Amino acid sequence: MNKLTDFAKGIIAGFVLSAIIFGLLFAVHVANKRDKEIVEYAEKQMEIEALRDDVVNRDPSEFVDTMPDVRRAVDGAAAEFERKRDEALQRFRSRPVD
Repeated sequence: MNKLTDFAKGIIAGFVLSAIIFGLLFAVHVANKRDKEIVEYAEKQMEIEALRDDVVNRDPSEFVDTMPDVRRAVDGAAAEFERKRDEALQRFRSRPVD
């Protein structure tokens, strides 16, 4: 009973060898995945930097003309400013004169 048969030794050796191969493949997979994530992060940072440079180097009028949402916001803000200005002028003109 103390001695293992050749079959049992083969099963144990196969299991150990399989565990070692699985461990190595898993380590390679994790390292590859980590490298891929680092590359993707670097690519996203370069894209963000390019967009930031594009926005910073634009002329304000070009920025307003090329982006429709910005144009809408500017027009809305201008209309709001004119409405408030007209209300203030109306209040100023309608107050009693001393």
